[in-house]
Formats: sequence, structure tokens, C-alpha cells
Amino acid sequence: MPRWKKFFPIIGKIAEIFSNHWKKTESFPTIGKKFSNHWKKVFQSLETFLVAGCVWAGGVAVAGQDAALALQLDGEKQWSQAALEFRRLALGEEDGERAAGWYWMAAREYSRAGDRKRAWKYLDRAEDADRERALELPLAWLRASQAEADKDWGSAAFFYGSLGRKAEGRDDGDGWRAAAARGEAAAHLREKDYDAALDALGALPDAGEAEASREAIRGYAARGDKRPWVGGVLGMVPGLGYAYSGEWGNMVRSMILNGLFIWAMVETAEEDQWALFGVSTFFELTWYTGSIYGGIDAAHRHNRERLEGAVRAVQGDGGAEVETGALPLVRLKFRF
Repeated sequence: MPRWKKFFPIIGKIAEIFSNHWKKTESFPTIGKKFSNHWKKVFQSLETFLVAGCVWAGGVAVAGQDAALALQLDGEKQWSQAALEFRRLALGEEDGERAAGWYWMAAREYSRAGDRKRAWKYLDRAEDADRERALELPLAWLRASQAEADKDWGSAAFFYGSLGRKAEGRDDGDGWRAAAARGEAAAHLREKDYDAALDALGALPDAGEAEASREAIRGYAARGDKRPWVGGVLGMVPGLGYAYSGEWGNMVRSMILNGLFIWAMVETAEEDQWALFGVSTFFELTWYTGSIYGGIDAAHRHNRERLEGAVRAVQGDGGAEVETGALPLVRLKFRF
């Protein structure tokens, strides 16, 4: 064995002693947390440094390159990596408006990756670089979409309302106004502010679509939500909690399983088979408590699915697509 390999057991022993010593102290969790946060910041700074380094190594001549790699990563759903590529493109731009477009794309990729903190950060950078306000509408739309992802419905309604006002009087404003009206109405609907949701739809360019969405909101408001506590109480009779929320398949399953185990408990008790009685009782208690909690969960599911159905009727099943051929100019195509 080479001499250098003989040092491994010694190093391992030293590490073990060090670890056991610090684990016994009350300060270990605090020290560990500080150590983790410290290195997390170091790695985030290192990532930014590496992105800037890549631009510098290329002679800061990135402006003439296209976004082929970034778009390929986007198509492969590697959104964080795509965001890094868009940041690299932005850092290589001398033109502020083009840099703003790349930053906007980076923010969008981070949003899709679920990295909300960085999504907001690069939205701010895009807005700072957009001195001519060419990205006024895309920025408002992406801020509203990000607020939706954060489930901050009040902020989402505000940003959509701002988008609608900014789109007024523009030649290309119909798609933006429709997206703004639908988004604002859906955000108010989630807040159960039905009057505000109905008013927001007044900005829809198509009166027929506006009325159809209003009917969806009125229909949702007319039918009350299921009360989870009622589902739990009814669940004390196996199956009734599910029936309360319209889950008929779960109702039948709950009735059959609880009935079988209750029958097993009775039969084993009459035959003095107490071991089997204990097993049957254990499983029956499991299924019985499951019936109670299942009634509560079924009510929550019913309310959630009903709300999402109404939101889809208001917002539509489409979305916004970036016209990649125009990058770094940001152009969106809306489908509802």
C-alpha cells in the first residue's frame, strides 16, 4: 500500500472526533446554519462571477450572437441553465434596450424554474435597462404572472390592472387588454371579490367573451363551497363524508372496507379469537379515521376544483408565447 493511503484512516478519525465534539454542543445547529448560509452566498456570487467571466473571455462581443443555446435549453426544460445563457447575452450587450430584452427572458426562465427570488431580481434589471420603456407591457405582464405564481392575488390584480391601462390606445393593444382583463378578473375571483372580477371583464374587447366569463363568475358565486367540518362530521358514518362532496366512488369503497372490518371484528369476538379481533380492530380504526379525514379532504378538493374550473373559464386554456424570432425584442402572442 502506498504511504499516502495510510493517512486516510488518521484523517477520518480526526474528522470523526471533530464532528462528535461539535454535535454535543448546543451551538452546533446555529453554527451549521451560519456555515450553510455563508457558503450559499459564496456560491451565488461565484455563479455571477462565472457568468461575467464567460462574457469577458469572449471579448465582450456577445451582442452579435443569437440565443440558439438558450432556446435549446428552454426547449429541454432546463430553465435555470437557459436563464444563465440569457444573462450572459445581456452582459455582452452595449445597447440597453437589447440587454433589457435578454434580462426579461432570464426573468421568465427563472420564473418557469420556480426560482422566484431571481425572477423578481432580473425583472428589476430589465426595467432598469429599459430606459425607453419599450418593454413596458411585457414587464407588467410578467410581473403579474410572477405574482400569480407566488399566489399573491392582490398584487396580481394590481399588475394586470396596470397592464390594461398601459395597453389602452395602442394599435397592438387588443391582445394585451384581453390578457389584462382576464388575469385581473381571475385574481379577484380567487379573492372572492366577485364585483371587482365582473368589472374587470368590462375591458375585454370581445363583448361575447366578456359575457361568457361573467356567467362563469356568477355561476361560481351562486353555489357555495362545501364546509370541510361538515364533511368530517358526516364521515363518522363511513362513506357519507365522501358523498357530501360528490365523490361516489370513494363513498362505496369506504362503506365496503369499513363494513368488512366491522364484520370481521364481530365474527372474531363471537369465536373468542382475540388475536384476530385485535388485528381487525386495528385495521378498522385506520379505515374509520380515514373516513373522517377523507370527508374533510374531499370538501377541500371539491372547493379547489370548482374554483379552478371557474378560473379556467375566465382566463381560458391558452397562454402567452414568446416570438423567439424577434429576440431580443420581446413580442408575445396570446391564446385564450
